[in-house]
Amino acid sequence: MSRLEKLFLRLALNGRLPFSRQILAWNSKRQLANMEPTSSLGSNFKIPDPSQPIPEDERGLVGPSGPLTPFVPNALSAEQVTGREVNEVLTNVGTYGMGGPGYFGLRLRDEWMVIAVWGASEWIIADGILIKDQFFDNYGRPRPWVTEETDDLSPKLVGAKITAIELEKHSMRISFSNGMSMAIDQSAEDRPIFEGTRRPREFLADDDLRKAVFLSPTAEIWV
Repeated sequence: MSRLEKLFLRLALNGRLPFSRQILAWNSKRQLANMEPTSSLGSNFKIPDPSQPIPEDERGLVGPSGPLTPFVPNALSAEQVTGREVNEVLTNVGTYGMGGPGYFGLRLRDEWMVIAVWGASEWIIADGILIKDQFFDNYGRPRPWVTEETDDLSPKLVGAKITAIELEKHSMRISFSNGMSMAIDQSAEDRPIFEGTRRPREFLADDDLRKAVFLSPTAEIWV
């Protein structure tokens, strides 16, 4: 950044320019664009200890339901989930207190099959349509399965059984007994870009999606 740019930015921070807000927004976008790409896969998980529940009135507004313990999930095998019925669908699995990573989860009775990708629903396509797509109108894409007002996915999946699952380093596909399928494709072509950086929503070379799809005893996964 040149000395002149630094001067303009300092003046904008102090609100001393006519377009201070626009200048600060431009600078934030430029900083985002210059950032190195980071992995979208979740890691370093913790879950509450169910044997030591914390009373609700002692948790605060965003506290865990029990003392947090490290959670290192095992690699998922197809045999663990094939034939099991979906009882619930969640697009906001995981939390860091004031918000969450937006992992995707399917409850299979007393366990959750979790896809631990940040904002996973914007990576997953179900029958050709993204599960979530905040800016679909801006790009002329189909309305997603789940919006802030509606959830058209849960009625389709709840009650269906998983018939097959294929996990690869940078892709996955899950098939269901009702004929539906969900997939994350290796190519980022059909996924929304990251609006902040304008970069494609894609995996890094070292990412391994197989490590981010697992069974968890709870949807309360802290990151």
